[in-house]
Amino acid sequence: MSTLHLVRQSAFATNDFTQCLSVLDHQDTVVLMDDGCYNLKHSLMDSLLKRVDGTININIISSHAQARAIETMAKVSHIDMADVVALTFNHNKVITWQ
Repeated sequence: MSTLHLVRQSAFATNDFTQCLSVLDHQDTVVLMDDGCYNLKHSLMDSLLKRVDGTININIISSHAQARAIETMAKVSHIDMADVVALTFNHNKVITWQ
């Protein structure tokens, strides 16, 4: 059963991202949005990228990253809000971490 994880808070401010990573499973998708975009610069992202074996998708909303002047990396896909809506229909559950 796949889960879509919408991460809206920075790991520099809350432990939501830590909790998200603790329940992340194969076939899950992570979307960094709002202040969750700052997680690209957190050490937890390094551990997540090491865990990713092609079965977990990591995405970031392009306009949210641009608004925060955050540079992205190759392993993270750029999406927009229309893509987020589509992802909600492609997963069994949606969890918003905020």
